[in-house]
Amino acid sequence: MNRKLALIALIALLLPSSAKAQSEVDLMSIERSLPLVSRSELEESLAWHQALADSAGVKNKDREKALEAIESIRSRLEEGDFRPGDRIFFMVVNEPEFPDTLMVEAGPAVLIPNVGNVSLKGVLRSELQGHLTEELARFIRDPEVRAQPTIRLTLSGSVGTQGFYTFPATTTLGDAIMAAGGPTTESRMGSVKVMREGLTLIGGDEAQMAIAQGWTFDQLGLRPGDEVNVPERIFTVRRIVTMGVGIASVLLLGFQIYGGGR
Repeated sequence: MNRKLALIALIALLLPSSAKAQSEVDLMSIERSLPLVSRSELEESLAWHQALADSAGVKNKDREKALEAIESIRSRLEEGDFRPGDRIFFMVVNEPEFPDTLMVEAGPAVLIPNVGNVSLKGVLRSELQGHLTEELARFIRDPEVRAQPTIRLTLSGSVGTQGFYTFPATTTLGDAIMAAGGPTTESRMGSVKVMREGLTLIGGDEAQMAIAQGWTFDQLGLRPGDEVNVPERIFTVRRIVTMGVGIASVLLLGFQIYGGGR
C-alpha cells in the first residue's frame, strides 16, 4: 500500500485556505472529544478529503495526498484496525479467570477462554470494548469489560534507547519518544518522522503539528510495524571528532608513505 499521510493532520493542512480556519476549529472539538477515533469521525474525515479531491482549484500534489488519505480511511472503515500479532490489554471485572492479554490471530480474531473465537473484522479500536462486551454478554450477565488496544512500534534514531515498544493506541508521539529515553543532545526534534515500510508516513510540519497538538497514534492512523525516527543533527561533537580522527589518520598515513620514502 502506498504511503499514507496522517489522517487528521491532512484535514487541517490540505483544505483550501478559505475553509482552513473553520476546519481547524471543527477538528479541535473532534480531537479532544474522543482519543480513539470513532466511525462517524472517520466518515466525516472521508467526506472532507473527498470534497478536497473533487475541488477544481486544488493543486495536483494536494489532490494526490487527499486521494491517498481517502484510500487509507476507506480501508480502515472496511477492514478495521486489528492485525494478527496485535496485543489487547483485557479485563473483565470480578471475573479473574479471563486472561489479562489477548493476542489477535488470523481473521483477524481473538480467542477468549470459555467464549471462543471473536471476530475483529471491520472493528475499529474505538469500537473494541463495546464489541467484546456484546460478545461476552452471550455468556456472562452484564459483563463489565475493559479493553485497551495497543500498537507495537519501533523507536529509532537519536533517542535514549532504540528498540521495539508496545504502546496503548492513545499514546502520543511525544510520549513515545520520552518512553524511549527522550531525545538526546544531538537530536533534531524538528525533523521527527514516522515511517512505514521505508517510506515517510508523517514528517515535517505534519509531525510537528501532531506533537504540539498531542494527537494519539490512533488519530494519526498508525499501525503495528510503523517506525518513529528522531534524526541526529548533521554536525555533532561526536561526528566532528570522528571526522577529525579520520582525517588525521589519512594525513598520517600519507606522511608515512610519501615522507618515509625520501
